[in-house]
Amino acid sequence: MSDWVRDDTSLLQIVAVIADSLSPMQEQRSHAMELLQSFKIQSQFLNYLCYMLTEADTDSLLNSQYSRQDIQNYRATAGMILKNSLLEDSRGYDLNYIKVNITKGLLSDVSLISNITGIVITTLFSTYYRKNREDSTGVEVLSQLLELMSNGQEASAKALSKIMEDNAQFFLLEWSGSVKPMDTLVNSFLTFTISSSSSVVRAEAIKCLNQVIPLQTQSFIVKIDEFLANIFQLAQNDQSDVVTIQICIALTEFLEFRPDKLINHLSGIVSFVLHVINSANSQTVALQAGEFLLAFASNSYIPENNVKPFVNDIVPILLIKMIHDEDEILMLEASNEDDAELEDRDEDIKPVTAKISKKREASGADDDYEDDDESDFDTQWNLRKCCAATLDILTSILPRDVLSVGFPLLRERLSAEHWYVREATILALGAMADGGMRYFSDQLPALIPFLLQKLNDQWAPVRTITCWTLSRFSTWILADNTQFLMPVIESLMTALVDKKKMVQEASISSVAVFIENCDAELVETLLYNELLVRFHQCFQLYQKKNVIILYDAVGRLAEKCEFDETAMNCILPHLIEKWGFLSDTDKELWPLLECLSYVAASLGEKFAPMAPEVYDRAWRILVHCVELETRSQNDPSIVVPEKDFTVTSLDLIDGLIQGLGPSSQELLFPGGDHAALQVLGQCLQDPVHEVRQSAFALLGDIAYSYDPAILSDHLVMFLKYISTEIVHNDDSDATPSVNNAVWALGLISERIDLAEYMIDLSRIVLDNFCDTTRVIHSSIIENLAVTIGRMAKYHPEVFSTGIFACDASWARWCEHSMSLSDPEEKTAAYYGFVKIMNYTDSGRTMSSSTLQKFVKGVSQDVEVAGFAEDLYAFLMTHSATLLMLKLSQGEIDFLSQFS
Repeated sequence: MSDWVRDDTSLLQIVAVIADSLSPMQEQRSHAMELLQSFKIQSQFLNYLCYMLTEADTDSLLNSQYSRQDIQNYRATAGMILKNSLLEDSRGYDLNYIKVNITKGLLSDVSLISNITGIVITTLFSTYYRKNREDSTGVEVLSQLLELMSNGQEASAKALSKIMEDNAQFFLLEWSGSVKPMDTLVNSFLTFTISSSSSVVRAEAIKCLNQVIPLQTQSFIVKIDEFLANIFQLAQNDQSDVVTIQICIALTEFLEFRPDKLINHLSGIVSFVLHVINSANSQTVALQAGEFLLAFASNSYIPENNVKPFVNDIVPILLIKMIHDEDEILMLEASNEDDAELEDRDEDIKPVTAKISKKREASGADDDYEDDDESDFDTQWNLRKCCAATLDILTSILPRDVLSVGFPLLRERLSAEHWYVREATILALGAMADGGMRYFSDQLPALIPFLLQKLNDQWAPVRTITCWTLSRFSTWILADNTQFLMPVIESLMTALVDKKKMVQEASISSVAVFIENCDAELVETLLYNELLVRFHQCFQLYQKKNVIILYDAVGRLAEKCEFDETAMNCILPHLIEKWGFLSDTDKELWPLLECLSYVAASLGEKFAPMAPEVYDRAWRILVHCVELETRSQNDPSIVVPEKDFTVTSLDLIDGLIQGLGPSSQELLFPGGDHAALQVLGQCLQDPVHEVRQSAFALLGDIAYSYDPAILSDHLVMFLKYISTEIVHNDDSDATPSVNNAVWALGLISERIDLAEYMIDLSRIVLDNFCDTTRVIHSSIIENLAVTIGRMAKYHPEVFSTGIFACDASWARWCEHSMSLSDPEEKTAAYYGFVKIMNYTDSGRTMSSSTLQKFVKGVSQDVEVAGFAEDLYAFLMTHSATLLMLKLSQGEIDFLSQFS
């Protein structure tokens, strides 16, 4: 129990300061905030805040001096200050009064006060009780909340669901000596799902249990069937939106963590979900039901034959729900007029993010439905996009079934009178493209010309979605149907200068996809000049928002083919003009810097005249970011620039090195000044993965392009950071930075003799490469394979014994090296591997299956001239086994040069 008693004078003083903190006068507010900060050093301050929140409405002193409305405002403010104070640090405060009295605030008949009280209680659990489970009041507060919830008290139900969201796993542990709260919590929530008369309490009870499903705790497992029975009962009888949302979430959670429990109930569940999607008045409710269908189609544990029976019911509803809702239709119809000349407002532009380049890793596909038909009215994840994504996945797993149901419906609607029906139909075609391509490829010769006509539709949303859908057919066009390429590209190029900004945005994104999917030779011979001319026009026409997307398309083109004088004249002036116009703190610099990094790399020596000025600015921005980051460690008041400034500056400097090669050495290291390496070292320690990713890429290119002696003074530092990255980054988000660290290590070891570090470095590399107990991204394994080859250039002996010296490791190496796409990297890998094999006594016992993989790999895209003698010696050692292998004609021809 708490023996704290409030003091009238102190209470009135604190209330007066809180009143001033709400003043319309800036000076008064600032002074009040300073006083509140000074109050925080007083151990009783939080008690006064709690008293105000929970009891001020019944305090006769306060009621005699302030109006009821003022008191409610002060209570709410006190509650938020209390919450923030607990978040900052509750040490040094006596919390007994708060722990005993805080739940009183939930009983307020003012919802604002009861909700804020719930927030404070939630904060108390996530800060204090989580660390002090032995405090018996934690279990007491939980009991009070459950008691209130059982009486239909909604604020306590909401507080409990937030507490469960933040702390569920901690309730599996012992509290107050020997109590495990989870057992009691699960039983109570199960009861409330059915017994409570309040729909909010029922919904929050289900929400609490939804937090428990992923934990698979024993106390819940024994109650799963009871919970499902309650869910099914509610699905039949409860019409409340808040309950329906939580039922759909529960079913989606079961799909992920216990799909076995749903298999026998799929018919009823799918019927319920489709009914919700079809009949819900609320988009939020319908979307949650749609999320279940998306999870159902995506779940690898649900066999296709369990999905197949529902295709006939699901597909028509997906197609209907891909039509814009009434409000969206009205907004789009009201804004169909041309707007290309209207300047963008800053608030209309989404926050810019740099497109981080995955230099040593094939980048994954973007989420097509996060940015598909990109009007200002359709940029959020919604039911329409969810249905499109579901249709995409369903088509990929059951293409014949989906198309047999969907295609007749689409054919009817393609020429529908209403534009929004045509638009949704074209969206559906795009959604079905990947999975259904081979099944309706015979329809595409007629369909593509039809889509090209729709690029002239009077309604901008139809033109917009048509651009996206054409990009979805890009692989089909580029694979075997190149007769459509120029008609499609030419139509998209016309759309690039559409008078409607949303069409411009979709068309430039579509063109970027075609560039990405095209062979470099095809881009250079057929598209290059036309694209440059059209991009030049776009820079003149586009407003700020679409220029940002244009940067990405220019970057992709520069990455795909080598820029020449035409690019210098068409594109570079626009980029340099923008470069000069933007300040060092403008976020539009991020995509511009990223674009320039590709353009500089592509132009090569032609970029040399601009290089010093461009480098100086990128270096200035980088140094500024790193300096502020360093100073902020000791001074939290310093505002650190967003990491994208650091990332894009590093990438631009890297692009200059890639483009100018060794001649750029004097740019980075004027007169032998190695300050840049110190800054690079700080970036290699940055906690943000993307910064380290770009920094390791830059380190690798410095090692590749410049005099190796430059690294000598900092070599130990760089090897330490590389080792740390490889050893300590299990986070999947760190895969690109690990890849670049491994890649940089390979280049350094190929150019500098790392003899004294080789034992330790090889152990780090092999511990990752040979470990089959962990799931390591295949791109990392491929990079490790190349780096093993590069390290073996000087020191094959370190790989000739130990864990690498066995057939299983060689087979793993050959499997991952066979399909390396870069001929230079593949050559370096096989060069070193052959050295290792010739150095290894047991290398003479390579199995026939491993040898087969070796021959398949080394015979393709490997320049063997540099290690022909070593390769000949290896082949002679295995000549008897080679005679028994079944080889392709290409492999036989390759080996014949050594006979």
